[in-house]
Amino acid sequence: MLGGQAFTTLIPLLIVVAAAAAQQGPTALADRLATRFHVTGASAEAIRTLFERPPGATGTITIAGLVVMLFSLLSLTRYLQRTYEAAWSLPAMGVRGTLSGMTAIGLFIASFLVLSLLVGLLRHAPAGSVLAFVVRVVANTAVWLILQSLLLSRRIPIRRLLPGSVVIAAGSAILGLYSALWMPRVIENNATRYGIIGITFALLTWLIVVGFCLVAAAVISAEIGGAPKAQHRQAIPDRPGGPATQQSG
Repeated sequence: MLGGQAFTTLIPLLIVVAAAAAQQGPTALADRLATRFHVTGASAEAIRTLFERPPGATGTITIAGLVVMLFSLLSLTRYLQRTYEAAWSLPAMGVRGTLSGMTAIGLFIASFLVLSLLVGLLRHAPAGSVLAFVVRVVANTAVWLILQSLLLSRRIPIRRLLPGSVVIAAGSAILGLYSALWMPRVIENNATRYGIIGITFALLTWLIVVGFCLVAAAVISAEIGGAPKAQHRQAIPDRPGGPATQQSG
């Protein structure tokens, strides 16, 4: 569900970003995505065709598209919050929790964009790959420390979230390396089999993997941070002659 909600949020968001980046060229966003996933040749051209902004297009996004994006973003926030609250055995916080979750999602998107640009610049420096990996881990640790606190509505002390944040940051860096090796093959295979629509299939597959990692990150963080164990009681129906029967008799 996280992958599906992220997909319905990502497509309208990419449309807005493509419109904002149109001044740098009609394929600015597509070129960035191709570079991000290390895709070249026919697959990169398919990405450009999918996200290229038509020359005569005006405006960034329709009102209906904006409503869909905001609704999808809100649903994604709720799913992610419920995942972390369930992992830490915490109840939902209602409107207050939703506001904290929206803040967390905004921080996540902003940090992802800024960190991607920073890592892209560092790769051109000497020992750039190693330096980019270290910077990604350190930056993601700080970001996920704040993200977890917001998703849990600040009900868990920071010191209990720190070990999980370190693990999540290292895992996200490894996921980035794995995506750089795995996504080019997935995109190329899907583009060859299905054409342009295959690119969206590849993006959905990648988001499902990311969603799985987010759920695993919530569980690992809760286990390391000492979250209380959820206690489940199974209701036992009254048997004939049992206490309930004897009391009614």
